[in-house]
Amino acid sequence: MIDTASLFKDPIAHRGLHDKSQGRVENCESSFQAAIEAGFAIECDVRLSADNQVVVFHDDTLGRVTQNKATVRDLSVAELKKIPFNDGPDRIQTLQELLEQVSEKVPLIIELKSQWDGDEGLPLRVSETIGTYFGPVATMSFDPALVKGVQNWLPHVPNGIVSEHYRDIEEWRFLSRFQRFKLSKMLHWQQSKPDFISYNINDLPSRAVSLFENLMSVPVICWTVRTPEQAAKAEKICDQITFEGFDPRSTP
Repeated sequence: MIDTASLFKDPIAHRGLHDKSQGRVENCESSFQAAIEAGFAIECDVRLSADNQVVVFHDDTLGRVTQNKATVRDLSVAELKKIPFNDGPDRIQTLQELLEQVSEKVPLIIELKSQWDGDEGLPLRVSETIGTYFGPVATMSFDPALVKGVQNWLPHVPNGIVSEHYRDIEEWRFLSRFQRFKLSKMLHWQQSKPDFISYNINDLPSRAVSLFENLMSVPVICWTVRTPEQAAKAEKICDQITFEGFDPRSTP
């Protein structure tokens, strides 16, 4: 089992230490810089651009945080960088630019956003990008196929599965009931063999998570902790939290 202790010793800032009131947008340079300066680990989301570059962005479309309604995959990096965010001066970064910014200062946990179409392009390009990075880094995904994909290219890099109970049927409408059940119970374990679990704090404790945590000795982190009360709950059942909206170090 890969050692993940150094990755999870500090709380993980969800999409960076973002704060729209301060002009720091999620998954952007200023939010990542704030997390670095505070000494928090960083979680970010990545997907591919039209010119097959790994860009740091959560949604598959731009409309939630910009005035542009396009799909990220349909635009080149050059085109994406021209698009302003609604609440800050930053522009979309590439993963390579983020690695240069972090420069081994804090752990970086990279979530691969899946199209659930079996395309292995994203795990390949992420693996190529982080293959020569020497700082503490890990990858993870909701999609077991992407977890396995990165493992095939970079077996020495910690790789985790992100999961929850999949209660939001509208959000996961493209998955069958059986697929949601299989994912929530992590019945793909023999194929994906993740090095850690990242699970929805609202769905913990979970029998499936406890089973794999105890039998396979994998660490469990949780997402997304937004209150001191959730942090107190997580402290009893998780190895680390992924947080936003408050400072967990100032919480009693």
